[in-house]
Amino acid sequence: MNSSFILESFPILQEAKIIKADASKAIFKMILQTADEINHNRRKYPRDVLAEALSSCEERMKRRAFFGEMDHPFPQGNETFDSVRQTTVSLEGISHIIRDYQFKGNHVIGEIETASTPKGAILLGLIKDQAGIGMSMRGLAELERLQDYDEVKGPLTIISFDAVSLPSHQSALIDFNEMQFESSVITEQCGLVCHNGKCYLPEYFDKLVETKVIKFFDKWI
Repeated sequence: MNSSFILESFPILQEAKIIKADASKAIFKMILQTADEINHNRRKYPRDVLAEALSSCEERMKRRAFFGEMDHPFPQGNETFDSVRQTTVSLEGISHIIRDYQFKGNHVIGEIETASTPKGAILLGLIKDQAGIGMSMRGLAELERLQDYDEVKGPLTIISFDAVSLPSHQSALIDFNEMQFESSVITEQCGLVCHNGKCYLPEYFDKLVETKVIKFFDKWI
C-alpha cells in the first residue's frame, strides 16, 4: 500500500511571523511614444503610421512575446552583425514585457511587466529606487526629410520598446502613480512554513518549491 503525505488544515492561534515579503515583479503603465510631435531625435511619427504599427504588435502582446530590452543594443563595429542585432530582441537582454497599449490623445500608453530575468531584476531594482527610467522605440521605417525634421513613413515595423535613461520622447518616463508590485509573502507559524493560506513542514515546503509545485509570483500587495 502506497502512503500519501496528509496535512489537515487547523487553526493556528500564534501570530504569523513574516520571513519573506520581497517585491518580485512590477506592473505599471506609462507613456511609450508620442504621435504627431517632433521628438529629441528630430523625428515625427504620424498617428496613423504609429497606430498601424502597434496594431501589428497585438498578436505578440496576446502571447506575451512583445519584449523589451535593458538599453538599445550597442553597435559593435561589424555592419552585418549590427544590422541583425538592431532588428532582433535578444532573449538574454529582455527586461520587460509589453502587455497592452492604448491611445490617450496623442500619447501611446503601454502596460508593462518586469520580466523574471537578470535584466528584469535590474529594471525592478531601479524602479524600487524610483529612478527616472524611460522607454524608447526600436523599429524599421523609411524617413522623409522635411525642413527641420524627419517624418516616419509607413509601414513602420516596431521591434521593441527598450528601457533607457534618455528617451527620445520627453514624456516617455515611468509613472510611479501607475505602479503595482507583485510579491511572495511567506510566513512561519508554530514551526510550519505558510504560503497563501496553506501550511507545510519546512522540508516538504522546500521540496515543493524545488519541483515548482508552489509558485511565488501569484499574490498582489
